[in-house]
Amino acid sequence: MDKAEEKALVRRLARMDGGAWEVFCREYALPLLDFVRFSFGCSREAAEEVVQMTFVRCVRSIRTFKPSRGRLFGWLKAISKNEAHTLASEGAGTVGIVPLSSLAENAAGEILDKIDSSPLPEELLARKEAQLLVQETLVELNSRYRQALVGKYLDNLKVAQLAHRMAASEKAVESVLVRSRAAFRKALLEKLVSRQAKAGS
Repeated sequence: MDKAEEKALVRRLARMDGGAWEVFCREYALPLLDFVRFSFGCSREAAEEVVQMTFVRCVRSIRTFKPSRGRLFGWLKAISKNEAHTLASEGAGTVGIVPLSSLAENAAGEILDKIDSSPLPEELLARKEAQLLVQETLVELNSRYRQALVGKYLDNLKVAQLAHRMAASEKAVESVLVRSRAAFRKALLEKLVSRQAKAGS
């Protein structure tokens, strides 16, 4: 979801809106699970425990989240790192800290090279680092853009099929795809710039 959608969701979460928490879990559970498994080299069971602990912590401290300081998914990743360390220090599960390589730049370059083709090559999406980067970027787009890109590049739908799924005309879908590709590029490049800045600091 984009920043405006995210801010609205956070306001509802802070009010402990049950429907908002359902949206929150649906949007962030799988991306966060993948992030934990890939980042910490742990089993699915251990990753699920970390995600559960992260969500519990999030419920307790959602009112402290400030959208002006960053995105919600970034906040969740930071919490998950703390929870993973806690789990590891308690000797529960098999969480082990595995340093992330500089894979982001390579994966992102390939994705940007291929984003105007359909579909993205299976050999690219089979690589875990590419999957994670795509998923992290998609989760921060607005829902309409995300639906268009998932349908086009991951589900391999033709424009006519995507128009049916999105309840829109083919012309409207083509327009959404142009805007969504631009938004995806911008979000992905911002991630790279941010990572490079952190690496140089």
